[in-house]
Amino acid sequence: MFVEHSKEAPRPDVSAVAALDEPTRRRLYNHVVRQPGPVSRDEAAEALGLARQTAAFHLDRLADESLLDVVYERRSGRTGPGAGRPAKLYRRSARQVAVTIPERHYELAGRLLAQALEESESTGEPVRPVLHRKARELGTRLAGPDQA
Repeated sequence: MFVEHSKEAPRPDVSAVAALDEPTRRRLYNHVVRQPGPVSRDEAAEALGLARQTAAFHLDRLADESLLDVVYERRSGRTGPGAGRPAKLYRRSARQVAVTIPERHYELAGRLLAQALEESESTGEPVRPVLHRKARELGTRLAGPDQA
């Protein structure tokens, strides 16, 4: 079995979520992920009552977004020369998709809070003013010297 991942450069998760906004594409995605094994274009089209070309278009778009993986395998059981071309099949990708708007940086917030707690404990200064100072210092560093 050969697995092909998307040839496109990785895009933000928001693009993958947007791809699922199209109702036919979302139905195809849901169908594929519920199956125990890879699904062919013909199987997906028949299961959802779609034209094969429509199913192929949407399945390939889902693969382009890395929501589905493409695998090639012979289903006839025959091998060697004359066995025919392997079928293009689709299965759920292992990719995890998460979108928050605006983007959150929980690790950064946690690190700032931990530093503020540590400094507060060693100096006796209340945590809130230390946290505000640390956040302001970090913001100034991130903005760069030209932005200050």
